[in-house]
Amino acid sequence: MIVPERSAKVRRYRISYRRVKSMVVGLGLLLGLGAYLGVSYLYIVDAAGTNRVLKDENNQLKASLRIQKEEVERINATMQRIHQFASKVRTITRLNDPERNLAIGPLSDEPMPGMRGVMYAKDERIDYEDELADSKLAMRLAQSKVEEAEAEARVLESNLRELHEYFASDPAILASTPSIRPIASKLLNSTFGMRKDPYTGQRVMHKGIDFAADHGSDVFATADGVVIFAGNRGKYGKTIVIDHGYGLQTHYSHLSAFKVGVGDEVGRGQVIGAAGNTGRSTGVHLHYEVRFMGIPHDPERYILN
Repeated sequence: MIVPERSAKVRRYRISYRRVKSMVVGLGLLLGLGAYLGVSYLYIVDAAGTNRVLKDENNQLKASLRIQKEEVERINATMQRIHQFASKVRTITRLNDPERNLAIGPLSDEPMPGMRGVMYAKDERIDYEDELADSKLAMRLAQSKVEEAEAEARVLESNLRELHEYFASDPAILASTPSIRPIASKLLNSTFGMRKDPYTGQRVMHKGIDFAADHGSDVFATADGVVIFAGNRGKYGKTIVIDHGYGLQTHYSHLSAFKVGVGDEVGRGQVIGAAGNTGRSTGVHLHYEVRFMGIPHDPERYILN
C-alpha cells in the first residue's frame, strides 16, 4: 500500500510472488554482470600496462638493431673503399688478380727495348668508320661482392703486403705507372666503354675518358716517360703520346697547344700541353687514354688522386 502524505486516498498494488522472484533473480544477474565487468576491466588495464612495457622494450630493441645495422654498413662501406683502392692499385700494377676477368700478364723486369712507336691493338685504326669494328674491345669488368668484414680485412692485408713488396722490388715501375689525374678538372663528360657517338648516334667503343675543361687548362703527364708523338692525330686533333716503358703508353688528345716535343723526357705531374677543342670534338675537353701493349684500359683505374 502507498499512503500519500497530503491525501487520505490510499493506493494499493498487488505484486505476485513470481514477480518478486523475477526481480530478485534479475538483480542478482545485474550484480554478477557488474562484478564480471569490473574484473575484466581490471584485467584489461593490467594487460594494457604490460603491453606498453613490451612495446617500449620492442622499440628499444628496434633502435638498437638499427644502430647495429648502421654500424655494420659503415664498416662495410669503409672496407669496400679500401678494397676498391687496393683493387685500383693492383690494376695499375697488373698483378695477377683472380677477381678480375682480364688477363694481361705480368710485367717484365726491364722496359721493352726499342719500343718507341705508338702501339695499337691488332687491326685497329683511328678513323670513325673503323670504330664500330673496334667496339669488340669493350671490356666487362665484374663488380666484386661485399664480403664479411673480417674476411675482407684479411684479403686487404694480403693485398697491401703484396703491393708493398711489388713496389719495393723496383721503384722505377711505380714512377713509370700512370697514377694521377691528367688535368685539374674532376668532371667527366664521358667514361670508358660503349657509348652513343655524339655525331652519328651509333653505339661505339670509347677508348678513354673525357674531362671537361676550360680552354688552355694545363694538362699533366700522369707518370714518368718519353714523348714519342706530338702532332695532329686525325679525329683526335692535337695529341701527345707518352711511352712509360713496360708496355704502358698514355694519350692526351684534343689539345690546343704543346708544351713538350718528341723525344722529351717528362716526369709525373709535369705540364705537357693545354686543353682545347681540336679534331672531332663537340667542345673543350681532354680525351685521355691508358694503353697496355696497345690495348685500351679504363683510365679511371689509373687515377689514385
